[in-house]
Amino acid sequence: MLRNVLHRALIILATGAGVVLFAPAPASARHNFSMLEVASQEVAAGDEVGVSGFSYTDTAYIRFGQLDGPVLAALEPSDDGIISGTVRIPDSTRAGRYVLYAIQQDEAGEPSRFPGEAALTVVTPGGPPLGPARDTEPAVRPVSLIVGDPFTLGDFLTVALATVGVMSLLTMIVYGFASQRRFTLGHPS
Repeated sequence: MLRNVLHRALIILATGAGVVLFAPAPASARHNFSMLEVASQEVAAGDEVGVSGFSYTDTAYIRFGQLDGPVLAALEPSDDGIISGTVRIPDSTRAGRYVLYAIQQDEAGEPSRFPGEAALTVVTPGGPPLGPARDTEPAVRPVSLIVGDPFTLGDFLTVALATVGVMSLLTMIVYGFASQRRFTLGHPS
């Protein structure tokens, strides 16, 4: 009887793992994060730099330095949710480290998703700065958004496979003890 229960549990576990691993999630349920990348990590004031990103559903406003900083570009996403374009770093920017934010807004003008972020360093003609910009302050995030690390598909697969492995190991241990106990009680089959 215990063997049948363990066998059924193992089948249910394997079926559940297969469904979780191979069933595609609807696009709206995937995540609330957008990614942003810059083509060059070091640029000079007044230079143009390429930006790209994915997981965008609405117009992405590329802002400089802060969430409410100056808008450098408004990029429309493709059907696949990808944005791409160039932005010009303001001429008056002092050397230092800065962040570009790609913000999507709802009808009220509030951020509707976690903003994409990309760091870059504005350099002087002589090379990169020795320290951070003096006037740089951390961006104040809207209270409605919770900041977290992006959880990628690779992270999900790692967690799912580790869970299946641990559950399989526990099933084999329980089955081994049950089989050994039954054998020692005089029921060899």
